[in-house]
Amino acid sequence: MKIIAIVVTYNGMKWYKNCFDSLKYSSVPIETIVIDNKSTDGTIEYIKDNYPEIVLIESTENLGFGKANNIGLKYALEQNADYVFLINQDAWVYADTIQKLVSKMQEFPEYGILSPIHLTGSERKLDYNFSMQIQPPFCPNLVSDFIVNGKAEDKIYPIKFVNAALWLMSKRCINTIGGFDPIFPHYGEDNNYIDRLEYHGLERGIYPQTYGVHDRELRNNVLTTKQKKNFELISYLIILTRLQSSYKRLFFKSLLLISIDLYKNLLRLSFKNFVINTNSLFSMIQLTPHILKNRKIAKIKGTCFLR
Repeated sequence: MKIIAIVVTYNGMKWYKNCFDSLKYSSVPIETIVIDNKSTDGTIEYIKDNYPEIVLIESTENLGFGKANNIGLKYALEQNADYVFLINQDAWVYADTIQKLVSKMQEFPEYGILSPIHLTGSERKLDYNFSMQIQPPFCPNLVSDFIVNGKAEDKIYPIKFVNAALWLMSKRCINTIGGFDPIFPHYGEDNNYIDRLEYHGLERGIYPQTYGVHDRELRNNVLTTKQKKNFELISYLIILTRLQSSYKRLFFKSLLLISIDLYKNLLRLSFKNFVINTNSLFSMIQLTPHILKNRKIAKIKGTCFLR
């Protein structure tokens, strides 16, 4: 059995030791590949000096999350990996996390993606976004089992969405779904991937007998105007790339949502947000041929976006 962990790095020096050590000292052997997005904080030298066993690919540009991970996924397929573990640079796992996830996925191969419980950097409470993702409408019974019984059962809990900070993926999953859609600049790639996973009939779930840490609670969450533009466009890209509905229907839904926002921002005299809405509208129209092309590609089972 071959397991390959993929880490995309970018100026994340404060997390590397926890992240890489957790993979190095895993209870099951793991090969780690790092794709560095042109860091400027000494990342390359640090990895070469302290983790010479890591396969290191140095990108000449910042590819973002999805495109960089696609390099790792392609490498994993070429190395005939049985399982791939995607882990953020600001995340780490416990010694038995990956072994337990693999064992459970072997037992239930219909699951293409399994994830552990996501803790904060303090390791004493749930990551906030993860806690929202496991609410009863999205992950039935997990929260109630913790509250009523004091612990979750030794089983997989199906979930609507879990972010890609800590994903175990099967070879079957990658051979069926492929890689991340490169139309997403940064963020939204995992939403799209989960949608495609569902379209092709594979499951995703949480195995609560395992834990991982996602150390992000102390980040500055104040967005610049550019980031607000990107996030708004991404929210529409997530809608427009849903394979279960026709593009025409999704386009008019997005158009309606943008029109409502435009109207609200005019009433509030919020001209900055009005401009953001307008940019999203024109970007959505401009990207339509690309979106349609990628939707067609994503509907075909195989290693799309990895060739």
